[in-house]
Amino acid sequence: MRVPIGAASRLGRGPAAIQCLTKGRFDTRLVDMAEARSPRDFFYGFLGLIERGHDARFQQTDGAYDGLAGKMVHGHERFLSRLTGLSRRAHVLKELEPDWRGSQVMISFTDHFSLTLGDVMRRKRQHPLAIGLFHGLSDIENRMPGLGRVLSGGYVARALKGLDHVGFFGPGDRDEAIRRYGLNPERTSVYPFGIDTEFWCPGDEDEPEEPFVLSVGSDPSRDYATLVSAPIDAPVHIVTRLPVTVPADRPNVKVLEGHYFKSPLDDVGLRRLYRQASVVVVALKDVFQPTGYSVCLQAMACGCSVVLTDIKGLWSPGLYRDGEHCLLVQPAAPTAIADAVARILADAELAAALGAAAREITLQEFPLKRMDDGLEALAVLGGA
Repeated sequence: MRVPIGAASRLGRGPAAIQCLTKGRFDTRLVDMAEARSPRDFFYGFLGLIERGHDARFQQTDGAYDGLAGKMVHGHERFLSRLTGLSRRAHVLKELEPDWRGSQVMISFTDHFSLTLGDVMRRKRQHPLAIGLFHGLSDIENRMPGLGRVLSGGYVARALKGLDHVGFFGPGDRDEAIRRYGLNPERTSVYPFGIDTEFWCPGDEDEPEEPFVLSVGSDPSRDYATLVSAPIDAPVHIVTRLPVTVPADRPNVKVLEGHYFKSPLDDVGLRRLYRQASVVVVALKDVFQPTGYSVCLQAMACGCSVVLTDIKGLWSPGLYRDGEHCLLVQPAAPTAIADAVARILADAELAAALGAAAREITLQEFPLKRMDDGLEALAVLGGA
C-alpha cells in the first residue's frame, strides 16, 4: 500500500501551515500501512494533504506531559475529567504553541480536544483558524454527570464560540447542535468520512468451524446490552474494550477484548473476522452521534451482510435501503436483531446479495478521495 513520500517526517512535533490534532500514536499505523497491514481511514485525509503538496503535520494530543510539573498538570486534568466528564487538555496547546504559532489553520479530530481548542483560542487575540470536528457534540452534555454539568458552567457553549468552524461526522448531530447551541450554519459543515476499500475488501479466509455473528466497537454508544439479550442461536463474538455483562443463559456470546493500540487483534485480524463472519451486527443506542460508521463501512467494504440499528444520528440517513444494502432495525429491539440475523443465516442468496450491494454502495459513496477532498477544503478555509 502506497505511503506518501515524507509522511513519516510529518508525524509529531514541528511547525506547519496545517496542524492536524488527534489522539493516539500513528507512527505504528504508518509502518503497518507500508506493509499493507493497516488502512488509511484513520488518518482522516491527512495523507491526501501530503500527496497534494500541502505543508501539514499530524500531532498527538493525548499522553502524559514531560517533567514533574507536567505530571502534576496531567494528574489535575485527569481528576477534573473524572469529576466533570469533560477532558480538558489546555496544557497540550501550551506545549505545542511554538509549532502552531505561525500556522494558518488548526484542525482537531476529536470531540473533547476540539472543545479544548475552542476554549483556548477564544482567549487569544491572534491565532490560526481554529476548526473543531465532532463525532457526537450533541451527546456530550447528556453523558456528563449531574455535578459535572453544574461545575462546567456552560463550558461547551463557551468553547464553541472560540472555534472559527465546526465540522460534524453526521448531519443529525450538526442539525441538533445548531439548534441547541445557536451555531451559525454557515460556519458548520458535515465532514465526509471515507473508507480504504483497497484494504477493507472481500477475500478468502479459513472457514470457521461454524457460522458466527460478529459485533465490533468500543464507543460508549454501542448497544451491547440489546445485542446480548437478542435470542440469537448462533455463536456471537463481540470485540470491544467496553464492559459487557453476559447472562449465564447466553453461553453462545463471547466477548473478546480488542483495540488496535492495546490488543493483539490488529487490522488484518479484524479484517479476517469480517470476512469469516456470517453476519455483522452494528447495534447502536439512539444518539445523535453517527456512532458505528467506521465498523459498518469496514464490514460493508468487506462484503459482509450487516444488521444495522437505524438511529437518529445515522451518518447517511436515507442512503441504505432495508433489504438491499443491509437489514435495518429499530433501536433497543433485541427480537428484531434476532429475526434479522436468522433471516440472513437461513437465506444464502439474501446474504450474498446484501454483501455485494454493501460493497458496491461503499465503493460509490465512501471512497477515500471524498475524505481527502473534505480535509483539503477545511485547510483552504484557513488559506493553506
